[in-house]
Amino acid sequence: MTRQPSFQNYKQSRQRRQRFGPLIFGGAAVILVAVGILLIFLSIRGVELSIGPTLTPTITPTFTPSPTPLPTETLAPSETPIPSETPVPTPSEPFQYQVQPGDSLISIAEQFNVDYVSIMLMNGLTNDSVLFAGDTLTIPNPGMERPTPTPLPPNLPRGSVIDYFVLPGDTLQLIAERFLTTIDDIVEENELEDVNAIFPGQILKVRYFIVTPTFGPSPTPTIEGTPTPTPTVTPQG
Repeated sequence: MTRQPSFQNYKQSRQRRQRFGPLIFGGAAVILVAVGILLIFLSIRGVELSIGPTLTPTITPTFTPSPTPLPTETLAPSETPIPSETPVPTPSEPFQYQVQPGDSLISIAEQFNVDYVSIMLMNGLTNDSVLFAGDTLTIPNPGMERPTPTPLPPNLPRGSVIDYFVLPGDTLQLIAERFLTTIDDIVEENELEDVNAIFPGQILKVRYFIVTPTFGPSPTPTIEGTPTPTPTVTPQG
């Protein structure tokens, strides 16, 4: 048979709950707050602990020293060799020279301090000649007199056409007087446009002895039966 609680017991129990209930709930609230703070602290601590080890460490590059080059040995000022100048001997007679790429008569003449016209006369060159690398030229020694053209033969017939090598200082007037011809005839023979447009090394066609001299020695008379040559003025040698 179950024992039923009395009203008095129920009333006391209710009074106890009313008295201690707020304390219990307050304590429980304090405990929950403390537990919450503890959990928050532990969670923050746990995040820091979890983040710390997983951070990728910054790799500090290691410096590998490059080998220091050995110092170059430098001669002391007193040990520095002084290059001695090799004197270039001045040729005392004509010599052979091989034409180099880029050479010209003018540059060769300046190189050896000689007259370029002399180079032309010694090598049978004219103003129309072309030099090629590898050609061999005879170079006169400095101070050598310019070669003179071969004299005309004494029995050259009147009116013979000669090839004349123009020398520095020549004019059509001087050439005409030298060969007993006229300026007009030289201009016509060579189809010159300007009587002053002649230059050293040029070859002119000149008809010999077509006018009678008014002064000076008479030219050598022509011998009958002699073949009529067409002489070319060439350097002696």
